[in-house]
Amino acid sequence: MRIIVAEDRAAASECAADVVERFVRDQQRARLGVATGRTTESLYGELARRHRREGLSFAGVDVYLLDEYVGLDPGDPRRFCSVVQRELAQQVDLRRGAVHCLDPDAPDLARECCRYEHVVRSAPIGLQILGIGSNGHLAFNEPGSALDSITRIVTLSEQTRSDNAAFFTDSGFVPERAITQGISTILAAAELLLLACGERKAAAVASAVHGPPCGTVPASALQLHASATIVLDPDAASLL
Repeated sequence: MRIIVAEDRAAASECAADVVERFVRDQQRARLGVATGRTTESLYGELARRHRREGLSFAGVDVYLLDEYVGLDPGDPRRFCSVVQRELAQQVDLRRGAVHCLDPDAPDLARECCRYEHVVRSAPIGLQILGIGSNGHLAFNEPGSALDSITRIVTLSEQTRSDNAAFFTDSGFVPERAITQGISTILAAAELLLLACGERKAAAVASAVHGPPCGTVPASALQLHASATIVLDPDAASLL
């Protein structure tokens, strides 16, 4: 596990963007796993800037979402597929059909989980971008998730729903369920990149880095991967 502590939040996004850029430029057909959230928003903004000003091309890239809410209307802008389209796909030169999403409206969600698990494993993912929850969750693998878990329907913890409530101030409705790639699904990627910023993530980061790999802190599973990079700002690294 490689840990990079950047000078500040902006520098952390730039360091993470360096990893993504290297991956995209080195691969003729790059398969990139993407996450969503306030931290990755700044990362995608930096990648879009490099596309516009430095010619970084995503024409040969396919992107695969980590997770998705269950229970939002099809046109809801807070769906993660919409977020990735808005923050990344529409800002760079990803080709049509390059964004692969989970379908939370599928009539049989269990079958949809199986379908997406097969899609991700068959890709396979070359670089997976990750965030970390304040309770140590990875994607929507909440504390207590099995390290050998695969894509499935999950119930979101009160902590996660509270953390995400800021995105739902207009309606007050925070989804209770989601579909997420499992921990073993995530670990199947060739390379992992976790970006974390802010003091609220410091305790989770410290537990993930220093504690034993266990389902109590799902992000600790990164210790089991042969090529994992963690990029932090000083606040997120403050308890290391």
